[in-house]
Amino acid sequence: MAVLHAAGRRSIRKSRRKGKSRRTPKGARLYKQGYTRGYNEGVRQGQSSFGLVFEGVSIIIPTYNQREYVLQCVSSIEKHTPAPFEIIVVDNASKDGTAEAMLRKGGMVRVASLDKNRGFAGGVNHGLMMARGRHIIVLNNDTLVTPGWLDNMMTCLASDPKIGVVGPVTNYIGGDQQIQVPYREVEEMWPFAATHNRPDADKHRITDRLVGFCWLFSRELLERVGYLDEGYAVGNFEDDDWIIRVKLAGYQLAVAGDAFIHHFGSVSMKALGEQDFAVVNKDNEQFYSQKWGDPHALVAETSRLARQQTSGTPSGQQEEGDTNPMDPRQRISTQGSQDPALQFRHSYDFYPEGSFLSDAKGEVYTLTGGRRRKLNIPVPRGISPVQVAKPDLLAIPAGEALISAGDVQRWPRESQQVHTTAVHGSPHGWAEGSIIAAVDAPEIRYQISGDKRRRFVSVYAAERWGVHSGHIISVSADQLNAMEEGWPIIAPPQLLNPDL
Repeated sequence: MAVLHAAGRRSIRKSRRKGKSRRTPKGARLYKQGYTRGYNEGVRQGQSSFGLVFEGVSIIIPTYNQREYVLQCVSSIEKHTPAPFEIIVVDNASKDGTAEAMLRKGGMVRVASLDKNRGFAGGVNHGLMMARGRHIIVLNNDTLVTPGWLDNMMTCLASDPKIGVVGPVTNYIGGDQQIQVPYREVEEMWPFAATHNRPDADKHRITDRLVGFCWLFSRELLERVGYLDEGYAVGNFEDDDWIIRVKLAGYQLAVAGDAFIHHFGSVSMKALGEQDFAVVNKDNEQFYSQKWGDPHALVAETSRLARQQTSGTPSGQQEEGDTNPMDPRQRISTQGSQDPALQFRHSYDFYPEGSFLSDAKGEVYTLTGGRRRKLNIPVPRGISPVQVAKPDLLAIPAGEALISAGDVQRWPRESQQVHTTAVHGSPHGWAEGSIIAAVDAPEIRYQISGDKRRRFVSVYAAERWGVHSGHIISVSADQLNAMEEGWPIIAPPQLLNPDL
């Protein structure tokens, strides 16, 4: 994979052309010395500025063989986006000259040219890794942004701290972000958009789903939720997957109804052909269902647990208002939220206690008491760490490193190794970290953590953490239900890019 910056690459080519025919041996030596000093200084500055955030927006555009669309998209951003921004075009190994065309364009465009097609999720993730802005936009390549689009979306995002992700309205999309438009040709779209995009907070509303053709969110949210799951091939359902994790973290979604952008409509997916598209869509839908089970019930249950922790409502007691769900088109208060108890969760809050995590470099940690403890010893035999992204690991508070194999407790443990007799200090009789399931529902698995039962949201989630039938202790339904419920356990996203 090569990452190229348009302007810098062009200037290097010019300097090489100018100096090639005139350079004497002494000049060549001086040139080499100067080049080396310049290169080393560039590396030093790059290292010192790595990780620094600028007060602007990083606009990430993944693309594959859609050169003309992405050129139009970038031009519309440059024309209609006055706020500080950078554009990151991630080219998924296109064969139509997309990367070369973007490099020639220059300006505020950074180009990542991948060595193979990593799909929508992989392309977005690479762009997220490169992004330097305080805020981030993920944008389809087949869109045209319009005057006022970003300002109105930013106003919506800032209207309430509970709002995590904002999307615009458009002419072509699934769900309630699609609106009726009067135009047929793109030339007729511009006057419509100019009128439609007059700032109007009354058009901002809470929603239950945002399609991934255009998202606006903060860097803070990204650090809590993490990357997209690259287990979804090509595209489709990876956006629904990420939005589920946003909602589990405690954020709300909003539509900025006064921000319209034009969407040509799934050009990359249509390029697959009807038969291939159907296969990809079906496979991704099956993966989504396998991973999440009933995601809507999961989100509702997690929200209930969060309210209980805030209000102190006893487990199992219904809260007032639970029978009257919020209208998904509820208007947003422009006053914002002053709730001091407002707390958002991290991805690691949904990882199992005692599990082993590793980054792409192979460094291994154990998650204990909400802290990551690095193994400064060879990984003991029988332990298979689960790889997560480096930002996910760094978000976990650091604990004391483990320097002795005797301090490492294997997880998950085989059921025959777990004492099912009364454990000192445990009211339920099972050791911390035990995997249990009701006799009549062995596929619904739980971990004992902090005297609470934490449900694996699916068999897939349990298997991703290395849990299989040999780890399960069978208990009665009454024993299971007598325990207080803790945060659910979800599967971490699959990451196929070793740079993440």
